[in-house]
Amino acid sequence: MRGIRRALLAAALLFAGGFVYARYWWGPGPEALEKQRREVRELTARLERRLRERALLRDGPDASVLVGVPAEVADRLAADTVEGLFSGMRVELRDLRFRKADEVQARLLLGRRSVGRFALSVHVREVSARLHPGRPRLRFGEDRIAVTLPVAVEGQGAARVRFRWDGRGIAGAVCGDLDVVHEMTASVPSRSYALQGSLRLAVDGPALVATPQFEDVELTVPVEPSAATWRFVEELVASRGALCRAALGKADVESKLRGLLARGIKVTLPRQLVERPLRVPLAVERSVALPGRSLAVEAQPRDVIVTPARLWYGVALALRAQPPL
Repeated sequence: MRGIRRALLAAALLFAGGFVYARYWWGPGPEALEKQRREVRELTARLERRLRERALLRDGPDASVLVGVPAEVADRLAADTVEGLFSGMRVELRDLRFRKADEVQARLLLGRRSVGRFALSVHVREVSARLHPGRPRLRFGEDRIAVTLPVAVEGQGAARVRFRWDGRGIAGAVCGDLDVVHEMTASVPSRSYALQGSLRLAVDGPALVATPQFEDVELTVPVEPSAATWRFVEELVASRGALCRAALGKADVESKLRGLLARGIKVTLPRQLVERPLRVPLAVERSVALPGRSLAVEAQPRDVIVTPARLWYGVALALRAQPPL
């Protein structure tokens, strides 16, 4: 038995040694070498194609000079452009209405009973909010620049609050009915949004044109009543008798009012507001004085492509003699 084990161990060692020798000491044969050469050639060709796509301008019909703008400069120009699209933009909202009504129940001696019904309505007469764009994050690629723009929204407004209470049972007898109106001022607390879009670049005649492309921007504008509004709610409850205060406490007017306004106002900014093409002149026309004659030099931009490292565009140069003065 011991001899069989030794034989098996020896066979295993021989197999392992042969595998290691074949794997690490034998060189590849002609076919393996040719296969590796083909793989290297294919990878090289793919790399060259990728470099041409990413770093070289597409062949233009008459572009004779290639101009590269460093990514840092293009980034700064594009960021300033995007910020300017939303800077100073206002959202004006008028005549908006919210309403909340419910039955109020409380535990009495005979079990839970309705002590009244309330209706809380808010008429927002006007809200004016301003957009404050932050510094955008840009991603360069192909013929466009992807944009993520943080935008903060804040402002102020005016509204009317109406609270109606229809007391029932004992609470109705003690508390009676209420119908009070309060004029309030409100603020739009700052809230940030991330807007997604892009700048599409193209050459149009003598200019580089950047066209913003954003989806419809959906905002939720919250409204926060002033401190005077909360004092009004507190005084409304505190001025009543104990049973009435208990019934109004169940209605929880302040919480209901906060809930109504915290939902915010849905606003949609149509994309047409920002899809205004921006033109940057690139064409140049100069006269060069030479001994005995003068030349007019015209430089017209051609195709454009964006890469992570540079913004490239071609320039077509034309020279023509000018008549002597």
